Amino acid sequence: MFIIVLVLTLLFIVPPLSSIELLSYGVDGSSNNVNVVIKNRNPIVFFKYRESDVVSYFEIKLSTQSQLLPNTTIWYVLSTTSTQNTINYTTRVEIGTQLVEETTYYLSIFVYNINGESKTVQDWFYTTKSAVVLKNNVSLEIDYNNPFCPKIGEITKIRYMVKNKDVPVRIYLFSLSGEYIMTLNESVAQKDFIYTIDWDGKDKNGKILPQGMYIIVIKPLDDTPPVAKFVGIIDSR
Repeated sequence: MFIIVLVLTLLFIVPPLSSIELLSYGVDGSSNNVNVVIKNRNPIVFFKYRESDVVSYFEIKLSTQSQLLPNTTIWYVLSTTSTQNTINYTTRVEIGTQLVEETTYYLSIFVYNINGESKTVQDWFYTTKSAVVLKNNVSLEIDYNNPFCPKIGEITKIRYMVKNKDVPVRIYLFSLSGEYIMTLNESVAQKDFIYTIDWDGKDKNGKILPQGMYIIVIKPLDDTPPVAKFVGIIDSR
């Protein structure tokens, strides 16, 4: 009798699991992305679901209005998941309309399983100005403020991208003499996403580095050769 009562109690106090769970979503690798580059490219909307979820189809709506009303939609897609758009339970769709720099856009993503159950999420992103074009198999560029002055609050923007396949990468910082200073980032770079690191000129202890030239290196963790770029720190403007 006690066991029956306990089971019934647990059934009432434990909330049911969501029918579909999105582990991550957004544009070009992150949610609320303020560094979406649109120069010579269309950004990529993505969502990642659990291995246990059986997704049948999805909808994506894009608007310049946060309310996402039907008459404000500037791009819409309805599609099924397939081997062409989904890798490792991550679905990616290139935005199919021309965007404008320095503009905030709003997304709604609707994901449906084979039982007709759905999960809806909303997101926003901002299209930033960019002076560079990333087009190589492994691209790395210093896009903003080079040299820059951390002492007056300036930052620099480091942009990178890989093509052809997803690959783990590390972004290293070295002195001009080749001395290792720190790792700026380590993550899996998804193909064709443009990633941005906003670097404030500080080391891992939060100390501003001395004036001089430094080397930024992207190293894919496979047999792909690394790529390096120079960035300068100055003490004053």
